Amino acid sequence: RNFEDESTREVLDDLVKSLRLDCPAPRTAPRLLDKLCGHFIEDHIVNPTFIIEHPQVMSPLAKWHRSKEGLTERFEMFVMGKELCNAYTELNDPERQLACFQDQAVAKSQGDEEAQNVDQGFVVALEHGLPPTGGCGCGSDRLVM
Repeated sequence: RNFEDESTREVLDDLVKSLRLDCPAPRTAPRLLDKLCGHFIEDHIVNPTFIIEHPQVMSPLAKWHRSKEGLTERFEMFVMGKELCNAYTELNDPERQLACFQDQAVAKSQGDEEAQNVDQGFVVALEHGLPPTGGCGCGSDRLVM
């Protein structure tokens, strides 16, 4: 599915409304999709579970999947409905990263508190070259939730 398409966003928005899920503005496709994932998937996970290959629109810093269009090289681990870690291959293409940052900046200007501004310094660093890189976030805050 093309999450950049307005008709897709409208379908997601209608579903969120019909389920009476709280999703304050801006009601972008990534935010709506995140609410739906939480409602249908994340909140129901009991056993240790990995959610893999997130849509690109939900993962602005993750490298795009090498063989599955529209997805990223990313995973999250959940236990008892809580996210314990988030990991992904870093997007190291400066042009793609700049476009993702610009999309984030638009979302931030529309009221998305989780969206980021353009990090021009990071884009310049990518232009100089970033070897294949990955990371995994698992802070103590996640373990004591």
